[in-house]
Amino acid sequence: MRTLLFIATTSLLMSQFASAQQTKQGTQTKQAPQTTQNAPAPSGLECVDHLQTPEFPSSALTAHVDGSVWTWAQVTPQGTADKIQIQVVSAWGEGPKLLTPPVEKALQASKFKPECAGKTVSVVFRYQLHGQPSASPKVTSKTENPNLVWIESEPAAGAKGAVPTKK
Repeated sequence: MRTLLFIATTSLLMSQFASAQQTKQGTQTKQAPQTTQNAPAPSGLECVDHLQTPEFPSSALTAHVDGSVWTWAQVTPQGTADKIQIQVVSAWGEGPKLLTPPVEKALQASKFKPECAGKTVSVVFRYQLHGQPSASPKVTSKTENPNLVWIESEPAAGAKGAVPTKK
């Protein structure tokens, strides 16, 4: 059910973002057609030397909160993130409060390629819960191009041998 909600929410946000961009570009063209240039598309992981993986906060695990954290950061000449913008998509009201701090911390600790200075880098961090709640889940991560990082919780023991938690 969460996956379906995530897909529906993401599709809605992407369509709204695309229509807002088209409206913005159309407005700019009407106002000053000779001097306006289209903004370059945000770069993805190709501008990253080392991307620090954010932690899955224990408070989010305990509260069963997951979601996607969309980020945009401008790369400085020193290869650091500046002017970080974040948007959280979560079915849980606590999502933004719990998932934003570790992502900001990870972006600030990340290193970017100097040749990307001045570019805006976009990375999506997808927090996803798997299995039954566990006192100490094993958190894993994987990265997919162009800009998606999955942070997944797994039960501490394999699914077959997992000890059920008390409610």
